[in-house]
Amino acid sequence: MSNVGLPVEKFETGQSKKPLDDQKAGVIARHLNKLISRLIEADEHIDPREFDLWRGMTAGSTAQGSWQNRKGNIAEDLIKGFIKRRIHSKGLLAKEDNGGAVAVLTDGRTVRYGSEPDIAFYAGQNILAAVEIKGGIDTAGVLERVGAAIKSLSRAKSENPDAVTMLIMYRTAVTEQARQDLEAHRNEIDCWFTIEDALNREETKQEIFRRLGI
Repeated sequence: MSNVGLPVEKFETGQSKKPLDDQKAGVIARHLNKLISRLIEADEHIDPREFDLWRGMTAGSTAQGSWQNRKGNIAEDLIKGFIKRRIHSKGLLAKEDNGGAVAVLTDGRTVRYGSEPDIAFYAGQNILAAVEIKGGIDTAGVLERVGAAIKSLSRAKSENPDAVTMLIMYRTAVTEQARQDLEAHRNEIDCWFTIEDALNREETKQEIFRRLGI
């Protein structure tokens, strides 16, 4: 919550003697509702015990690390699901293979959902577009994540200089240094977007679809 400008620690620990005002309480409630809704949407099968696990995720550093890893996985699942739904809704899907990890489109392109890159579009063996999704939220590791994305996307550019390369990551993890690194590697990364904008901002959605040709 602190990472998004809504610190609640002093209320949780009893340090604050004043209750939350209605406006701030409403903002926090809406943000928590959004996070919980996305966690639920990302799970194919909901186990009621998961709610207890989520409530206790701040118990220690080990749990925090596991939670951050899971959050990264959820971000990846959300973006991949967002692309898959677009392909389905536009009638572009011809068939799926390998449990949905590979999709053949009606125009002959192939989409692979994997890692490095997380999403890749191909025409035969020629890569047309590569998307890296970095769902970490800790600012301490952002340069490492950006560096890994640059490395992965540069491989796509080396295979096909005309390939579209795209990075999608959380807004809270985009530090000033990360912005500078992204700007310095324009040759490797054609564009980058925040996960929040990709999921919630119609203009960003359409720009992503346009660049991927879907």
